[in-house]
Amino acid sequence: MLDLSQLNPAQRQVVEEWDRNILLIASAGTGKTNTLAYRVAYGIESGRAKPEEILCLTFTNKACREMRERIISCVRENGTRVVVRTFHSFCSDVVRSEAKRHSDLYADYMIFDEEDCKEIIASLYPDYAVHALQSFIDLVKESRPAYDYYSEDAAHDYQQTIARLYVEKEARLREICAASRHTLDEGLYTLLKTSGETFVMTYNAALRDTHGLDFNDLIITAYECFKNETIRTTWQNRFTYINIDEVQDTSELEYHILASIFGHNRILLCGDYFQTVYEWRGSHPKAILASFKADYDPRCILFNKNYRSTQTLLHAAADCLKNLFGSETVTAMYTKDPETPPEQTIGSRITIKSCRNITEEARWIYRRIQEIRSLSEDPAILSKICILTRVNRYNRQLSQQLDFLNRQHTETAPLDFMLVDEFKFFRRQEIKDVLAFAKVSINPHDTISMTRIIKRFVPGIGSAALQTIASEDWKKAGIRLTDYLDSSTLNQKDAFAVLEQELEKENIVVFDVESTGVDTLTDEIIQIAGIRLDKTGNIKEKFMHLLKLKDKTTVGDSVWIHHFTDEQLQQQGEEPETVLAAFLSFIQGAVLVGHNVSYDIHILKSYLGRLHMAQPQYLTYYDTLDIFRRFHPNLKNHTLEYLGRYFHVTHRSSHDAADDILATAELLWYAVSHDIRPTAAVRRAYTEKYLEKFKPAAAVLQALRQKAAVLRPCDFLFEVIKTTGIVTYYEKKGEENRVENLRSLYRKAKEQDIPGQTSHDALLSLLTYTALSNTELDMLLAKKPKIPIITIHQAKGSEFDYVFLAGMQQGTFPTGFALKTNDLDEEKRLFYVAVTRAKKKLSITWCQQSRNTEHTQSQFLNTLPSIYTDYE
Repeated sequence: MLDLSQLNPAQRQVVEEWDRNILLIASAGTGKTNTLAYRVAYGIESGRAKPEEILCLTFTNKACREMRERIISCVRENGTRVVVRTFHSFCSDVVRSEAKRHSDLYADYMIFDEEDCKEIIASLYPDYAVHALQSFIDLVKESRPAYDYYSEDAAHDYQQTIARLYVEKEARLREICAASRHTLDEGLYTLLKTSGETFVMTYNAALRDTHGLDFNDLIITAYECFKNETIRTTWQNRFTYINIDEVQDTSELEYHILASIFGHNRILLCGDYFQTVYEWRGSHPKAILASFKADYDPRCILFNKNYRSTQTLLHAAADCLKNLFGSETVTAMYTKDPETPPEQTIGSRITIKSCRNITEEARWIYRRIQEIRSLSEDPAILSKICILTRVNRYNRQLSQQLDFLNRQHTETAPLDFMLVDEFKFFRRQEIKDVLAFAKVSINPHDTISMTRIIKRFVPGIGSAALQTIASEDWKKAGIRLTDYLDSSTLNQKDAFAVLEQELEKENIVVFDVESTGVDTLTDEIIQIAGIRLDKTGNIKEKFMHLLKLKDKTTVGDSVWIHHFTDEQLQQQGEEPETVLAAFLSFIQGAVLVGHNVSYDIHILKSYLGRLHMAQPQYLTYYDTLDIFRRFHPNLKNHTLEYLGRYFHVTHRSSHDAADDILATAELLWYAVSHDIRPTAAVRRAYTEKYLEKFKPAAAVLQALRQKAAVLRPCDFLFEVIKTTGIVTYYEKKGEENRVENLRSLYRKAKEQDIPGQTSHDALLSLLTYTALSNTELDMLLAKKPKIPIITIHQAKGSEFDYVFLAGMQQGTFPTGFALKTNDLDEEKRLFYVAVTRAKKKLSITWCQQSRNTEHTQSQFLNTLPSIYTDYE
């Protein structure tokens, strides 16, 4: 039985209140995560909710992991069934579920991290600053839904968005187009104003060609999905209780997505307005909290008892907050002053040190850390110390000074420091090398990972060859780099050779399925439709069957998509085993074709496995979505419905499998007649040019792809490391630390493995996790204690025993830009967040001089009451 006696009264209110919505205001160190875990456990134990009816959303992997672990510790196995997600991973669930039916996204899409996206941009526009273009593209893509510019013509929508941005956010665009810190690149600024939509559209097309989505796509596509009432209702009905943490960092677009699933469910929003640090990317907590209060009449609960900091640090932070924003503003949000338990230590005062320059600043910090280490018996003490600054640039400068001091102090053990680039674990070179092999094994269309592999591990194929293969002439011939991994290309010099040959043999089967939902692992097939084509593209043989429900009792909301009712399936459907056995016979040895067919193949294999039946034995498959993206890349979109209208097919898509396969068959014949056959000779001639050079690498990658289907992710990654010789590669270079990181990757893959998933799905889940993970600071600090040198943004959600807040001079913190524009609110909140990261001791340093410029101390230091500070 759950013991609630350790909770304070406010925490207990949150745990036991299940009849009303809740707005929880909880500042750092008030036991919020533990209370939310107890709330979930209480709901399950009291019978108010089934585990799978509860959704918990956070905004970092660390918070997500902590929440999941604490829930499981409270209710054991039941806790594993609670849906705990980061916001981005929740959006990924939505998009992956709805892609097949409601968009022209590939159902087997992969998430590309920011480094992958930079590589795409660099390959498309080598003559422009990648960072500037990436920032511009991100701004335009995230602004389109904010302005609600949606039509079938995305290019026109982006034009409208850009025109409005150049009026409303001119300063931001000038910042993006800056050639240096003080100089505007006028040419780029004008080019993006007149032709910016072309950059965005070309980038999007390249991303889609790789079956990829970027972070913005996840949020935007989820938003677009929830504009559909059927999808919205489906997801509202999936959950009954929704808990959302860190809501103060939610943008208005993100809140719109979340509010789409609220419906009549019970909602808990948790946040702290004064810890908003992402206003620059659209976080407006006042508006969001006001909207939630007005729309959902929540019970407001305040956590004001702090269990983390010393009494001195807590009261210093509380008074600092009032001095920053005014007592009335703070009191309006925090109706009670903060408290600490009586047993909480008083603690030492905040030290503020004035330094002549950054060299002296680094020396003072270095000496203080040495003192802390010498007085501590904790072998992991370094991981409990942190150096915070306002910007990464200052981090790098400080790091250089500290490294120099390490080299000078040879008589004592060096202090290990770690910059942000180091704790972005999944962005490290050696990790991305291994993950590139994994990505290509699971996504044969990933040209970015394929390019990385070729450049780093395949001799004899240079940049000139890669540029030729990516050229417009080769694209018009229907060739992609990843075709060199395809057996049809390797054996017959043409990725479409098997399609043409089997069409002549009348061995092409176009098929589609309808199901009870879009989860390929749990939903059931209720309709299978297939047609075998003759050599002229006409129907030779049909397979049309409805299936009875097996384990599910109802089709649920999916009836609004396919229109097959429970009664109809009961009366007209056949036993699934009978229909599926007949379908396996129908497609035996055939080439399968479908539109966005990876979904259909995946759910077919999954359902057969759940019914303990044999897997399908087909020759290969082709996707008309992929074919039309290759040969007609500039169409407004590539949904089956749009392609049917554009190419005037007789049969139209209707979400009835019988109609959809007829439309797909017509489109296939059009592509064969107008695109594939006319370019075949050119395609073979081009492909042959580099074929022999690719064959050794293709053999390795094909073997890895087969192993990815049967090995658990950690074992597969071990196979990649062993097969590719990556360890030897780094050992020869004397980079043992990279080899150790590969071992950490293996352990992380083992830790993240989901036993109930197939090997393919578990590897896909791991790759999704790595793409969505910005940092793995905790993992790296646990492996080897180091002192992180990070920005306040990067420290959000973390706490340390000892914090050194460096660079606290006017113009650095607050920044010169904030002072110039008199926009200081976010700077104030950042300072408050920094002050609340320390549990035992906070030390603050500032420099009087840098680059022959005199500085004064930051104005924010005056907000710390003198009774809590000591100046040196």
